[in-house]
Amino acid sequence: MSTQRSLAFWELCRQGLPLLADAADDCWEHGKRFELRSDIAVTRTLKVLIDRCNWEIERKSRAA
Repeated sequence: MSTQRSLAFWELCRQGLPLLADAADDCWEHGKRFELRSDIAVTRTLKVLIDRCNWEIERKSRAA
């Protein structure tokens, strides 16, 4: 797990969203983007982390 993914996972758990943390990790583990539902409020920092993780996954998919 990359540092960005670890941070995103931890931050989702810290904000009381452990099931979303598991879902995000599962998506990234399978090379898929994770999208937050619009009705879930998280910090801007967490949104940025999730975007970075999605970018890492897309970059790896293109390289393969």
